[in-house]
Amino acid sequence: MRVLQYALLSAALAAGALQPGGAAAQAPGEPAGPDTVVFNASRGKVTFTHAKHSKANECASCHHASRPEKPLTAAKQKCTDCHAAEPVPPMKTALKDAFHNTGTGEGTCLSCHAKKADTNPNVPSACGDCHKKDS
Repeated sequence: MRVLQYALLSAALAAGALQPGGAAAQAPGEPAGPDTVVFNASRGKVTFTHAKHSKANECASCHHASRPEKPLTAAKQKCTDCHAAEPVPPMKTALKDAFHNTGTGEGTCLSCHAKKADTNPNVPSACGDCHKKDS
């Protein structure tokens, strides 16, 4: 559960809408982040539709509050500003594990998609639904 709570950060996974104090916030008229973000994952590129996800979910569903061990340095930060392929101390969570830790079955993307796929068959739930190999 702690992995899931910590992972509810990052993910999403893109440009965050977090204030340095920790609360998710967005000023009126302020853009909600990029329309899409492309992650070059080893299993194939993942095109994350940030705009679509941000319309259906609160920012705090993915972007977590500032942490004492690695405080935010700006009001909006990308997940990759803190979470790298290999975590660099004081970070403990790699980018992949923040999105989906297949060992625990948790992570921002994996947990949400698994939960929503139970009631909506159109929600991507298999690896290849999101990870696309270049042809």
